[in-house]
Amino acid sequence: MQDVAEFAQVSKMSVSRVFNNKPGVAEDTRQRIFDAIEQLGYEPTPDTSSSGNDFRLIGVLVPDISNFFFGEILNGVSKTAEKLNYGLVLYTQGLENNPQRNSHFISLVNTKLIDGVLLLIPRGYELFDNFLTESNVPHVIIGHQTMVEDEFSITVTNRKGMHEAVRHLLALGHRRIGFITGRMDIKCSHDRLDGYQDGLAEVGLPFEPELVLEGDYQQTSGFQNTCDLLAMENPPTAILASNDLMAFGAMDAAKTAGLTIGKDISIIGFDDIKLAAQSYPPLTTVRQPMATMGEAALDTLAMLLEGRTMLTPHRVLPTELIVRETTGHAP
Repeated sequence: MQDVAEFAQVSKMSVSRVFNNKPGVAEDTRQRIFDAIEQLGYEPTPDTSSSGNDFRLIGVLVPDISNFFFGEILNGVSKTAEKLNYGLVLYTQGLENNPQRNSHFISLVNTKLIDGVLLLIPRGYELFDNFLTESNVPHVIIGHQTMVEDEFSITVTNRKGMHEAVRHLLALGHRRIGFITGRMDIKCSHDRLDGYQDGLAEVGLPFEPELVLEGDYQQTSGFQNTCDLLAMENPPTAILASNDLMAFGAMDAAKTAGLTIGKDISIIGFDDIKLAAQSYPPLTTVRQPMATMGEAALDTLAMLLEGRTMLTPHRVLPTELIVRETTGHAP
């Protein structure tokens, strides 16, 4: 409205009167305002709170929409938003380390245009979480379960899923299993490492720290860490990666080393993004129900907005081991 007022060279009050169809504005001034509106492409924000419909606007914070994992979750969010007649406002691109972007989002929340927020930020989410809590804005965290009693979250059985992956390799005769973690400033990375250790302990195998290397959930770190593991005097016969992208990097490293995947070395990922079934060979992985996570998160947020009571604020969805061709009997 300020832009329209400046463009038409009138007061902001005159613009407000025209928008609300109130008297007190000369006809030539009214026309100048309409001309400014048309040239600027301005549309007033609808007052949905009193319109009698169920339309709500949801803010979604995600660090990187090019990431397959976040993309699958957003598909679930979008599908449910369409069903509920909700609109989505997406905030991305370096939110965790960009104060200007953070301030833009905070300003948007302060305008009261956003009814609720979904947080897909795996680290540094506390900044937004604290602000939203203080502002009484309903929100749900996806992919990370906090220990706060009334904090609403959607996550999966990360520890159990990785434990089952280790069991699969042990059943194939593998006893020396390498592990590539995700970034260790993210809780799910610790959960998956715990699952790896659970699997070893279950059969009395010792935990060997040299077989565990830290990755960053990117394909290049999977490649480099696998090169380092294969360069060991006694290399592992199998490698677990904490996500599919790093598993793809591990596969590239194994091929570079002249190994046949599924025969000379076994590799398992985590997520089951769509490319996992299309890789060569197809990747054995732990499936996360990513789209379902997005659907469940928005359903939970809808219940909060409607004031409905939920049995528990923390919902944990099951993972599933998907066996394909990158795993085989230990050589």
